[in-house]
Amino acid sequence: MKKRKSRYNILETTKKALPEHILQIDFLKGLAIISVVLLHSWQPDKFLVFGGPYHVWHAVPLLILIAGFTGSYAYKRRGTSTLKHAYNTEILSRRFKRLLQPYIIYWLIQIVILIFFFHSSFDFISLILNFIGGGSGWGAYFVPVIIQSVLVIPLLYLLALRDPDLMIIVALILDILLEFTMVFFGIPQGITSVLYFRYLFAGALGVWLVTSPKRPIGWLTLGGVISLIYITITCYTPLFSSFNDFYGYSGISHAPAYMWTLILAIIGLLYLPRETVNWFYKYLEKAGKASWHIFLFQMLYFFFANDLITKYVTYPLSEFLPDPMVVSLNFLQAIINIIVCFVVGYGWYILERKWTEDRLTTSPIQKI
Repeated sequence: MKKRKSRYNILETTKKALPEHILQIDFLKGLAIISVVLLHSWQPDKFLVFGGPYHVWHAVPLLILIAGFTGSYAYKRRGTSTLKHAYNTEILSRRFKRLLQPYIIYWLIQIVILIFFFHSSFDFISLILNFIGGGSGWGAYFVPVIIQSVLVIPLLYLLALRDPDLMIIVALILDILLEFTMVFFGIPQGITSVLYFRYLFAGALGVWLVTSPKRPIGWLTLGGVISLIYITITCYTPLFSSFNDFYGYSGISHAPAYMWTLILAIIGLLYLPRETVNWFYKYLEKAGKASWHIFLFQMLYFFFANDLITKYVTYPLSEFLPDPMVVSLNFLQAIINIIVCFVVGYGWYILERKWTEDRLTTSPIQKI
């Protein structure tokens, strides 16, 4: 019993001072960002072979859940309990700066590349819409979603302080209502995908992990089973094939799948090591700390460089190689993609830390 209790104390609400750094969060973010790069390296059907819908495909929902966790954890460490304190302009401006400063750099670079190398043209309105929508890279929708979370998470946290269970019920209902509205009115996925409220339940579950003193095993198990059934149906059967937004990979980005995302997060918090035990976890921690910069760089990389590599190197080679070697070639390309995105993204993160005067950004638990 003592061993089990010690595992759970990382999630329990206690009267003791909360640690500034939860290493497992860095590990989870590292695994999530590696999964993002892997997702963009292969076609979706390849992941179905080894159960990708049950782990790798949850990368973005897991990052959104972790954003809810880290934002709420930072508020809890400060003892925040009022609307005025939660929406303190100094705190919000620091969080926006950490997100917007690297994003603006990324966005300007991709616009320059599009104009001078791809001869794209923009007017003022299209430039503004491109910026608001996260740019033109792969996974661009995640940028406005995570920026919006800075404003939504404080409200979720304050509601959870009063009743964490009611907070996630309300978030689930609002999430489902949005899904129903989207389907009923035929709203394009391109519009709803950039709204945080589409992922509200995932973020709320991260807030719940921080604020709820209870861990109802029965309800968690039931929710996990329902999510597993939903994921299996949407990814491995043709039942939802008439609804593109709910079929295959797209089906993961909806409320019924997020309870399984929560289960994955809890497993990571309980069973990932509490210290950097070897070289693998050392670099996984670095990837977690630099996850935002890695995400931004991989958008640029997959939008430009990776397509060129695939077109002029991988695809021509695959035409002449036997199937086993083609599989090895695809695997090698994925490894190269991960290494390139990690090296450049982490290097960018380190450079920015050296340049910025805001030393508060060195606290990993406050990062989103």
